[in-house]
Amino acid sequence: MDELALYDRPEVQAPFVRHEGDLSEATLLVEGISCAACGWLIEKRLSRLPAVAEARMNLSTHRLHVRWRGDQLALSQLLSELHAIGYVAHPWQADRAAERLASENRLALRQLGVAGLLWFQAMMATMATWPEFNIDLSPQMHTILRWVALFLTTPIVFYSCAPFFRGALRDLRSRQLTMDVSVSLAIGAAYVAGIWTAVTGAGELYFDAVGMFALFLLAGRYLERRARERTAAATAQLVNLLPASCLRLGDDGQSQRIMLSELRLTDRILVRPGAVIPADGRILEGHSSIDESLLTGEYLPQVRSAGDAVT
Repeated sequence: MDELALYDRPEVQAPFVRHEGDLSEATLLVEGISCAACGWLIEKRLSRLPAVAEARMNLSTHRLHVRWRGDQLALSQLLSELHAIGYVAHPWQADRAAERLASENRLALRQLGVAGLLWFQAMMATMATWPEFNIDLSPQMHTILRWVALFLTTPIVFYSCAPFFRGALRDLRSRQLTMDVSVSLAIGAAYVAGIWTAVTGAGELYFDAVGMFALFLLAGRYLERRARERTAAATAQLVNLLPASCLRLGDDGQSQRIMLSELRLTDRILVRPGAVIPADGRILEGHSSIDESLLTGEYLPQVRSAGDAVT
């Protein structure tokens, strides 16, 4: 429990604890959540504490948002309450890169949705002008449908396909030809040809082709973005495997528990059996078997002794 006491230090709380009047607020990442009952148990246990004003568990992200009176309840005591019912909590801090990637993915999903919704409508308006379907269509209705298809396709080109045009402009400025350039040329040429047909009434409308092409390309890019987001999330989870603190050895050989952020180059640390190695280094004394499966894929523990490098 000496590790939890470190969280009561103001410099340790500064990055993740916010203060509003006499209330403190923090978001914790809780390990061991397996069902909705886990969230209910955590909220019920913390809500019983007089100093806790709010405890809200997000089951999808395993994040616990808690507000409490800091002058009545120390953060280490709050963490101890979670530990007493079998859950380990760590401070959660937003990963700026992951947040930016998630924001870009939400924008890509909106662009994909707009393209899909408007493409179906533009396709129906365009198909109605085809000779196979244009049996009893009046010239006035034919003109109306051409303009309707144009108006429906315009947001697809200028909103949904904006990333293609921005990428093409960037690549042309650097004198490089990439897929964005060819895609932008195809979409732009088909859109301009469709405008000509809508205005003059001569030729074929290509608005359905523009929407379909954009929809498939946007869908492919969105799936790729989602895969990258999942990979980034999995990588971020590896960081959470690191311990929050470690035992630093002084010149007299006595160990002192410090936060991992306080560890410096050339420091000597004590890693007890079963503990996680907190940083890259080299073994000075002793020997043990180390689980390196996350790094090498080897499921068997590897024997390491003095002089060996460890990660």
